[in-house]
Amino acid sequence: MIRNFLDWLRTAPTEKRQKALILLGLGAIVLLAAVISTVVILKAQNPTTQVSHVAEPEASHSVEAHPKGPYSLSYEINQISMAVMNRKGTKTAYAQFSLVLDCPDEESHKTLSMNRAKLLDAIFVIGGGFYLEDFQGEKAQKSFEKFKKDLLQKYQTDFHAQAPREISLKDWFVN
Repeated sequence: MIRNFLDWLRTAPTEKRQKALILLGLGAIVLLAAVISTVVILKAQNPTTQVSHVAEPEASHSVEAHPKGPYSLSYEINQISMAVMNRKGTKTAYAQFSLVLDCPDEESHKTLSMNRAKLLDAIFVIGGGFYLEDFQGEKAQKSFEKFKKDLLQKYQTDFHAQAPREISLKDWFVN
């Protein structure tokens, strides 16, 4: 089919050839404009799609040894960014925070630091059950407690004896 068109184009009178080439050029310009418009619209709709999970520096954890009590040995994951949608699904915001895990011993700390990806995955799985409205207004305190409780249960299921004893959220904000 294309071969037939090219044969016709070579043998067609000059006037018809020029019209055909002008129409092909206009078609290519319209196609290019449509592609560019689509890309611009998609970028405008969701400007932060590059990294929706984690954007953190290389040194993403810290060990803090305190004498006795909770958080005597903690593992911290800094600058977590978790996507949270509203109930209608029309708006996506990003909850940014640091997660501090209270490790029962050195072995637990080592296990958690080696399984950082699994810890992050659990955050996004558990966080997927919450909506933006859950972290706003009067519901916020209950939602934070439920989020931490569900996350701790998930870690206890995944890590058993090496699971953290407590979880705290630090520097939480939504944008």
